[in-house]
Amino acid sequence: MKLYFVITTLVIGSCLGSHAHAQRSEIWREKSGTWLLNVGVGTTHYTGDMSQWGDLSHLRLGAALSVAAAYRLSNQLSFRAETQLYYVRGSQRGTELSYNNLSFFSINPELWAGVQVDFWPVDDRHKASIPYALAGVGVTYLTPQTSYKGRSYSLAPLHTEGVDYNRLPLIVRYGLGVPVLATDRFKLHLEGTYTHVLSDYLDDVSTVYVDRSKMSPVAAALSDRRPEIGLAPNEAGEQRGNSGRNDGYFILSARFIFVLITPSQRNYRRMFGG
Repeated sequence: MKLYFVITTLVIGSCLGSHAHAQRSEIWREKSGTWLLNVGVGTTHYTGDMSQWGDLSHLRLGAALSVAAAYRLSNQLSFRAETQLYYVRGSQRGTELSYNNLSFFSINPELWAGVQVDFWPVDDRHKASIPYALAGVGVTYLTPQTSYKGRSYSLAPLHTEGVDYNRLPLIVRYGLGVPVLATDRFKLHLEGTYTHVLSDYLDDVSTVYVDRSKMSPVAAALSDRRPEIGLAPNEAGEQRGNSGRNDGYFILSARFIFVLITPSQRNYRRMFGG
């Protein structure tokens, strides 16, 4: 009799536990009106006048840290706004353009907003993982720097190409993501994006070498760094960069996503005062 009572209690407890977990899962299930917090940590790869396409031996990887808020508009569409700090770097050393000896690094903030589109409805229970695409626009602030004689110098104020370029250009971002882990309220995604910077001066290089005689000694030295490796400086008007293609950067990141509130959870709190 005692054994029967114990078994019955365990079965009932198991059923109640399963029901409670199912109810909790339903409360936190994403629906229209859900808010999410999104934190990303990743690595960057710059593409521009100091990179060589397809050269895997000189990736010059950087880092990125971001915080985003997302609001689900429908079972396949979300709005997302994000702020990010990213580090990119490039160098001509070891590439086909090593004879020009230019290099840079930059730690830039950015702000962008756009949409995230799931490939299938988020409530499709036949899909264990639902990939998504994203696209958006925003702005970034350019802070190209370089190292010279043991010091770091900000390049934009030095006008190394004789122009005062816009340091707050627009950006266009697009990419793909895939969930790799999920609990009731926590999700882990892997996400790859590419960002077009609507400027060719992310790296402070775009057009041609200019007359260095009118520059300060530091600006002249950083405008043309060939003399550092024993080569004659370039003549004014010679090609320094490729102005026909703007710069950009890839980011591969891990996204840690937390469900802040859902319509079901709001209703539950109103009903039970929790």
